[in-house]
Amino acid sequence: MKKYIEVEEARELILGDLERPLSAEKVDLLAALGRIICEDVEADRDLPPADNSAMDGYGLRAVDTESASPEQPLRLPVVADIPAGKPWPGRVAAEEAVRIMTGAPIPPGVDAVIRREFVEELDGLIILKEPVEPGNDIRRAGEDIKAGAVVVAAGTRISPAAIGMLAAVGMPYVAVVRRPRVAVLATGDEIVDFNQVPGPGAIRNSNSFSLAALVLQAGALPQIFPITRDQPELIRRALLDAVSGSDLVLTSGGVSMGDYDFIQDVIRDLPAAEIRFWQVRMKPGKPLLYSRVSATPVIGLPGNPVSTMVSFEQFVRPLLKKMAGYPESELLLKKELATVLADLPATGERRHYARGIAERDQTGKLTVKLTGAQGSGILNSMVKGNCLIIQPPVAAGAHKDSIVEIEWLDY
Repeated sequence: MKKYIEVEEARELILGDLERPLSAEKVDLLAALGRIICEDVEADRDLPPADNSAMDGYGLRAVDTESASPEQPLRLPVVADIPAGKPWPGRVAAEEAVRIMTGAPIPPGVDAVIRREFVEELDGLIILKEPVEPGNDIRRAGEDIKAGAVVVAAGTRISPAAIGMLAAVGMPYVAVVRRPRVAVLATGDEIVDFNQVPGPGAIRNSNSFSLAALVLQAGALPQIFPITRDQPELIRRALLDAVSGSDLVLTSGGVSMGDYDFIQDVIRDLPAAEIRFWQVRMKPGKPLLYSRVSATPVIGLPGNPVSTMVSFEQFVRPLLKKMAGYPESELLLKKELATVLADLPATGERRHYARGIAERDQTGKLTVKLTGAQGSGILNSMVKGNCLIIQPPVAAGAHKDSIVEIEWLDY
């Protein structure tokens, strides 16, 4: 086991241990929004099922309108009204028209529709002043989808449009990759529940809630476990409990080098446990532990709030998305180049993820500035920020108006 690895290597190890997405489950159609579908869905019929009108107007024979002009308007009798969903049993004869609504089936004899606003109607007659082309404003049967065609392919993330398509082909339930179940476990003698007044030296537990919110926002299902005190036996029990019912366990705190950082020692002594790496060359977030306990991934995140959240974005969110079946192209935060508005300090030996505020002006130019103080305990830097500014290790810093790479935060 390496003790100190690069961000990409750490991410590759975490993602590489997951051989396939989680299993499938059937859900109600609306509950499938944003999920990854597990099966091809085929159309059970043509869409639309029959030729129909694309507009409110009048159906007629195009050949009858060839002589229409402003100087010699054409007058045709309206012989029927055809609302949507009500097929007309008759047939339109030469030099006749029918009033037809959007979506109504095209009756025999009609090969064109002229919109209502392009004609006058007077005493049961329509008056046309221009010819109509065959096929005008008619939607053909199967124009959208042919029967038997795949309308949503396996592996697709279900969008609102896909929800509509699935409804159109009669799918009340959809097989999708199930949501990952994530245990969120905070450790530390110094933390108290968020609804308590902290005593001397104590702080409220914010990490469990920021992590749970990030898990929810990534499409997974968090379970917040009670605060676990810095005692090896209590940590062991909590970890085993969390592993038994979860697809992923996230801990915060207890993974650094302090006298009361017991997570690594506890995991090392667990049966069927393996520590894959500890410490990543990044700032914030260096003391990060990745292990597997009975094949369940356990990621020990740092205790400082910003370190916790930045580490989540680099390693946990990609893992959750892969568990949920997302394609490789959608696992990582979106990157872009921006012009920095002020000098950035040198980074030292670790890659630095500074919290930034990025804005695009009217010309399309993207600029970025720091949120302010960048300490790993300054949660407000994450509240204010909408991106992370990526500074490579051993960089001399960045001068004002130079180009830097940013990652957009996904919220």
